[in-house]
Amino acid sequence: MFEILDETEKDLVVIRVGRGTQRGYDELYSLLIQKTDEYGAVRVLEVVPDWTFSTFLSHVYGIIPDLRYGLQFTISRYAAVGDSVWAKLLFDWWEIIRPVWPVAPNRMRYFEMSAFSDALQWLQDEKI
Repeated sequence: MFEILDETEKDLVVIRVGRGTQRGYDELYSLLIQKTDEYGAVRVLEVVPDWTFSTFLSHVYGIIPDLRYGLQFTISRYAAVGDSVWAKLLFDWWEIIRPVWPVAPNRMRYFEMSAFSDALQWLQDEKI
């Protein structure tokens, strides 16, 4: 479901996300819990390339892990970098439910695929 990318360091987790699976969510949330325990909060950058309607639907698997693990980790800032209407739609829905959902980043932004470096910079900028 996800691949940890080279930019990951300390409290910054950078991943490429494909189809959602129960096992993938369990593994990802274990990593986020470990990073939160170590650093107090985590910054997350998800690269979501080439999502289709099927990919979008596969992330329904995330509902149960969100409810199970969501209060055990803290995302201070979250950025998604994508290139499809389906990735943007999931981001928009998450932003709408963020105030009441257990997985709730303090700040979140969506970037086009060509703006990967801007997304990374936004996450690394301590003033934001």
